[in-house]
Amino acid sequence: MGGESVAKMSYRHKFMAYILNKEFEYRQTDIAKLMNVSQSTIATCIKEITYRLQFEDLEKDLEDARKILQNQNLKPEPPQLNIESLKK
Repeated sequence: MGGESVAKMSYRHKFMAYILNKEFEYRQTDIAKLMNVSQSTIATCIKEITYRLQFEDLEKDLEDARKILQNQNLKPEPPQLNIESLKK
């Protein structure tokens, strides 16, 4: 996938990945495709944010990320892959 590592992803992108997975129920592989990184990078980001949420008050940061996602018209449902279009 993409060349970005977890360390190079901004916290805003990590928050977005967390929200897409935990609240919108996107699969990690779909989030990875959207962000052009590997699935393991997304898994690590989600783990990191989950850990930070346990120890820090990050609700404002999460709310900022929610607003950005809402402004991009992303809906809380996972994207559907069209298998037929991949066969061409």
